Amino acid sequence: MESEVIDLPTPRILKFKLKEDILDHLSKLSDKYDDGEQQWMLIDDNNRFRNEVLNTVIGQYINTYNIPFSPKTTFCHSFTFQKFWCNRMSKGEYQALHNHDAVFSFIIWLKIPFSCEKEREVFDSMHPEPGSVSFVYSDITGIHRKHSFLLDDSFDGTMLFFPSDLFHIVNPFFTSDSFRISIAGDIAINSLNPGEPLNTGMPLGPMNSQEFLTS
Repeated sequence: MESEVIDLPTPRILKFKLKEDILDHLSKLSDKYDDGEQQWMLIDDNNRFRNEVLNTVIGQYINTYNIPFSPKTTFCHSFTFQKFWCNRMSKGEYQALHNHDAVFSFIIWLKIPFSCEKEREVFDSMHPEPGSVSFVYSDITGIHRKHSFLLDDSFDGTMLFFPSDLFHIVNPFFTSDSFRISIAGDIAINSLNPGEPLNTGMPLGPMNSQEFLTS
């Protein structure tokens, strides 16, 4: 008896190890724009990160898994690098469960000063999955699932790239007095730059509508 496996779409996450020169560039941006707060905005000087990393990553994601949403526009639109920021977390701090208002998002770990394995060994701590980053989603049956990345210093320089609608939480750590430093960003639809019509087989009137059918 022959069988066939049908893979239904689920949220996909791409994981990359960034090159040392890019990490050095990001570290310099972090220092340059550091305003002393827990979170501060970055500027992609000379568009280097966009040109050398994001353009390739976006293309790889779309070519492999397609766009993670159904377009509800009449024209194709390009993507724009919308937001770029750095996070500095100390012992006990965390990011609650959330998603982002964009198409794609990413997290880059610059410094992980602990090991999740060591965090789990703390006796009677009552801290579920300390130090990890977890992605939460519903499977095809509607059951909530969770995929966690157990962080340690081997994640320094690692980039996670995922659909912005995918909910995630960054759990607190407790075994280090150093900072956990990460960089994040969003890629959104560029509504200022429409391209070709999505449905070229359906002619539209001068106001991008079908009012000519009543004339």
